[in-house]
Amino acid sequence: MKPKPSAPYALPTPSEPYFGNYADYSRTLRAWLVAYGVGGPVLFMTNEKVSEKIAKSGEAHLIISLFLIAVAVQVIGSFINKWAAWYVYRGHDDEAYKTKDKYKRWAWVNDQTWFDIGVDLVSMVLFAWGTMLLLGLFAVATTGASADH
Repeated sequence: MKPKPSAPYALPTPSEPYFGNYADYSRTLRAWLVAYGVGGPVLFMTNEKVSEKIAKSGEAHLIISLFLIAVAVQVIGSFINKWAAWYVYRGHDDEAYKTKDKYKRWAWVNDQTWFDIGVDLVSMVLFAWGTMLLLGLFAVATTGASADH
């Protein structure tokens, strides 16, 4: 006797290619944001001249914090999305499970597009703020002006 598949085989729905496209872009953006958030501080802290300039500015703690908080926002967002996706997956073929409150709460989270947009926007704002502080330090250094102006 042939084993029964765990999920029924079906033709893809018309929206599946669009979800795949969304998933690819989402994954790529998250990877870029995390790489920028980790790579940026590593790059400027491993360069002696750059790290010295940042340390002397008094902005080092703020700049590094902005980058690391932005990465943390991405990681926390991924964690929440991971659990929401698991509950939706778990309930896919189990109608009884879909009646449970925890399934309904996580399915609701899974359907919230604003959450993903918000996570990405918060990260990008924090990165932009940290980057602008860095660029400001180097603009001041190259023009000879003081940071107080």
